[in-house]
This record gives sequence, structure tokens and C-alpha cells, in this order.
Amino acid sequence: MFSRFWWGSNDGQHKVHWAKWEFLCQTKEDGGLGFRNLECFNKALLAKQGWRLLRNLDSLVGKVFKACYFPNSSFLNAKVGSRPSYTWKSILRGRKVIELWSRWRVGSGESIRVGEDRWIPRPNTFKIHDPPSLLANS
Repeated sequence: MFSRFWWGSNDGQHKVHWAKWEFLCQTKEDGGLGFRNLECFNKALLAKQGWRLLRNLDSLVGKVFKACYFPNSSFLNAKVGSRPSYTWKSILRGRKVIELWSRWRVGSGESIRVGEDRWIPRPNTFKIHDPPSLLANS
């Protein structure tokens, strides 16, 4: 679609693609044209909607999605369901971005699942896999 827009065609003759799309999406400082990578932009907007579901469950949209798709769990633990809407499936794709880049800020520790949640500032998995050496010796 973008190639037809930017390079187009006349009377069935296709024009030459002079540069790759990846090059065009590079910033101007890096020599590209600064086009936005629409796939990444779409994921960011879907993650933003997922974040709103996490933070604003009292909104009308939050209440509707909670009642339809995750009545007994949180947004982060919600399943796709048997007949999901296109909107719900899309927001769940944005949830992957939230899961990848978010961390818990541990407060009282009541709701954190120590073994499953991403809360430790360790770059590999951000989860505990082995017991600490102090606990293993006692």
C-alpha cells in the first residue's frame, strides 16, 4: 500500500523502488526520511489502550471489557476467550508490549507473585528461578 502511494504507477507500469522501506523509516539524522514505522506505532497505540484498561477499570470501557473478557482476573491474566472481538484481540497484542517493558514497583507486596511477575531489575528474565544461596544453606 505504501509503495503504491509513494512510488505509484501509470497505466499499469510500475515505477522503480529506489529505497527499502526500512531505510525510509530511519530518522533524518541517520540518513532516512523519518517515516514512522506503522507496525511499531500500531503496537504502541494498542499497548496504550491496554494500559488504560489496567489503570482505569472504573471507566465505561474498562467496565465493559472487564465484564466481557476478564470478570474473574486482571487484564494481565486475561485469556482471549471463545468468541473475542477484533478490538479485544488487538488490545491483547498490545498487552505483549506492556508485559515486555513493564516492571512492578513493589509496595506492600500483597499482590505480587514472586515467582511469576517481572519485578527484579535483572536483564535476562526479571524473574526468580533459583533460590537465593542464603536460603539454600539453611
